[in-house]
Amino acid sequence: MFQTNATAAVSLGCLISAAAQAPVPAAPMAPMFDAARVSFNHAAGMDFANESGKLDASSFELRSLLSKPIPVFQDLIVIPIFEYEATHLNFSDTAVGFPMKDELLHSVNLSAFALSMSSSTPWVYGGWARAEMATDFQHVGSDDFTFDVVGGVGYRFSNRFTLAVGAAVINLNGDAAVYPGISFDWRASNTLRVGLYGPSLVAAYTPDADWELSFRGENGGGTWNITDVGGRSKSIDLTSYRVGLFASRRLTGDLWLTAGGGATVGNEISLADPDGDNDDDAEMKSGVFGQLGLSLNVW
Repeated sequence: MFQTNATAAVSLGCLISAAAQAPVPAAPMAPMFDAARVSFNHAAGMDFANESGKLDASSFELRSLLSKPIPVFQDLIVIPIFEYEATHLNFSDTAVGFPMKDELLHSVNLSAFALSMSSSTPWVYGGWARAEMATDFQHVGSDDFTFDVVGGVGYRFSNRFTLAVGAAVINLNGDAAVYPGISFDWRASNTLRVGLYGPSLVAAYTPDADWELSFRGENGGGTWNITDVGGRSKSIDLTSYRVGLFASRRLTGDLWLTAGGGATVGNEISLADPDGDNDDDAEMKSGVFGQLGLSLNVW
């Protein structure tokens, strides 16, 4: 199953693409690089494909840069980030013996980007490291923590187009895996910006300084450690991809309100031992989602 945490590679590609160019003056920064963000998302109608039951998932996210970019030495900056997300999984109409139950899950993580770039060269280099606790808070142990690192490189072909590649090493303290990522950022015009950040696709149209209309495809799942009814450590992995339309409106200064919705596709959920053995997974049909959020878009 695709690991949702592989979005680390996306984050690095996004950072390289966004930082390698001046942002569009009228639009928010590239995805994932708001200075601060709070958002609520609800996905519904994800019926199991091969058995009875369905899943609704709601999440609340709080994310913030902990400071402005910190210069370390010439051409190298570090950006620390804090993020908290609460996710409620609500199962209904499941068959007797279904191995999962409703869960309130939490993710708390600290991460930092290191970025090296210079006006004298088109090359951009970056690294990323994260420590995350993803848990139900019943019995917190070593299985609730993961450590990830990423490296990547980008090339500015022009002041409007940047291409970046990277690789993420996920779960260094457990069942480690490597995921490659690719991204590009293309300012087609002063009003149109298109980007591919790993598996996240964004096409944004900015008609004026106060509005942005966009089409987005992005990951919508997660991985958490829980304690099951028998007291055993288990891992829940929810894979989901959100595709939808969004509208962002500047409220005042750098504060933006964003609302959107669309479909969830590629939905799957699994329950496994922390080492990945004894998978018990279920595929789900497409569902729908809605999202509302506030962001502070400053660098």
